Amino acid sequence: NSYSGWALVAEGFLLRSPVLTVVGSLIGCSGAILTKIMCDAMNRDIFNVIFGGMNTVAPAAKGDDAPKIHQETSIAATAEMIASAKEVLIVPGYGMAVARAQGSVGEIATVCRANGVNVRFGIHPVAGRMPGQMNVLLAEAGVPHEWVFEMDEVNPEMDKFDVCLIVGANDITNSAAQEVEGCAIWGMPVIEVWRGKKVIFCKRTMAGGYADLDNPVFYKENTEMLLGDAKKTADGLSTKLRERFDQA
Repeated sequence: NSYSGWALVAEGFLLRSPVLTVVGSLIGCSGAILTKIMCDAMNRDIFNVIFGGMNTVAPAAKGDDAPKIHQETSIAATAEMIASAKEVLIVPGYGMAVARAQGSVGEIATVCRANGVNVRFGIHPVAGRMPGQMNVLLAEAGVPHEWVFEMDEVNPEMDKFDVCLIVGANDITNSAAQEVEGCAIWGMPVIEVWRGKKVIFCKRTMAGGYADLDNPVFYKENTEMLLGDAKKTADGLSTKLRERFDQA
């Protein structure tokens, strides 16, 4: 976006068009600011991004090649776990946006909050297509701003969460950023969900995220996978939670 803006500035100068020059400047500057924000969030040097072809990433250290075993769970079991918790963290990601599940996820939080379960949202700076996308989607779903917290706010309190529910997020919760030196996301700040007492990943498959990396958190003892479409899963959780609280 930034490059296209500066190209438009050059075109404006060549055509002696003040409008093109001004519009191009706005696009170029806003794109540059967005790039800097994303670089800071991913712990990447901006010059390394601009001149990426001139810098190569060291090969990642190889880990254990033995077959990895993950645990799967159900909507009913997850709903029971959330209903029995006191502190719950929901981490939304690009998968939630693709499935358009923000309304259902917001409903989960509303139902839980109304019944004494303190649900908070943890937002990674680069979750989704661009910074702020998750905030916009949650606002669209009617989630109060007071329920939404940034990564730097939730990480220090991660040990307090009884359940961490990750909806359609992968790379932003990938512990390889801290455990696998030399991998594509090595050094990138992530939401450390694996430190929670129980971790539930709601995603379509076991496949990697945008960085195409396996997520070691999937195979940790305190993690269970709730596989399926995010919208259908969130709808199911909302329904089961309502039934559970009505019976209480």
